[in-house]
Amino acid sequence: MFRSTRFPRTAAAVGIAAASAFAFTACASTGATAGSAAGTDTVGMGIQPWLGYGPWYIADEKGYFADESVDVTITNFMNDADMSAAFASDRIQVANVASHTALQLKEQGLDISIVLLLDASLTADAILTDGSITDVADLKGKNVAFEEGSVSNLLLGYALEEAGLSLDDITPVPMDPSEAATALIGGSVPVAVTYEPYISEASQAGDFEKIFTAAEKTGLISDVLIVDNGYLEENPEAVQKVVNAWGPAVDFYNSDTDEARSIIAENVGSDVDALATAFDGVEFYSLADNKERFGGDYAESVLPAVEEVATKIGLLEGGADLAALIDTEFVENAP
Repeated sequence: MFRSTRFPRTAAAVGIAAASAFAFTACASTGATAGSAAGTDTVGMGIQPWLGYGPWYIADEKGYFADESVDVTITNFMNDADMSAAFASDRIQVANVASHTALQLKEQGLDISIVLLLDASLTADAILTDGSITDVADLKGKNVAFEEGSVSNLLLGYALEEAGLSLDDITPVPMDPSEAATALIGGSVPVAVTYEPYISEASQAGDFEKIFTAAEKTGLISDVLIVDNGYLEENPEAVQKVVNAWGPAVDFYNSDTDEARSIIAENVGSDVDALATAFDGVEFYSLADNKERFGGDYAESVLPAVEEVATKIGLLEGGADLAALIDTEFVENAP
């Protein structure tokens, strides 16, 4: 599933209940839509308001897209069907998705390439318990709230495998991440798999314990930029410009963190203070990081591990040509 499975993450400044009402689908939110200057490329970008994609808002506000002579129209989506339809109708040419989602889309027949590594969740995704369970091995036979097919499903499946268990050993309670946190807080379930800002909200509401986080397998919960290959073949310069703009955006985040977080929080409709812990649980990858890691450990070990875990728990069929899916050219050519 798309990162829309993680969509409510950034709407929680108005509370868990209100977050579910913060849904908006396929509405253009930034960038030029017409009248681009001569010599300026126009690119449609699919996104969800997840913090890991936040540097794109910085690139827009600070003029880094303009510096590259590219107009980027950012459109928010709620589900995979809408995103796929947008690709098919050429309304978007690039999209931000979780690593396992890129693999799912490839299996579903979308002709795409991964061209940039964006971020990894560390402590921003976790398995939370009410304190009665202190170890993943103790999840056997327990009711566990999580969203099936999502990054929470992926994290839970990996944690169970590491403990010698499987999803068959628990009783799934399917619900979205905000509902999972609410169910845990309300005592309806003893375990919830969720992510920030719901982790922080649960911590503020009671004495809940993290027994496993995404930091246990760096990159398992990660995000990438994918590009439609038809567009890529015809417009490599435009794709290069988009990739280039990511660099100064992440650099600005690292050098002017407070302002950068304010820009991101405003664009995802939240309050920066409410997202402090969430930001701390996310690692952004600079272009320098990409040059070192994208064609290195990400291609050689992280993405294969994501495929292996996702296949074991039934999110993928497996067997994809991972080398053909990753295109390192644009990272290598970036400043």
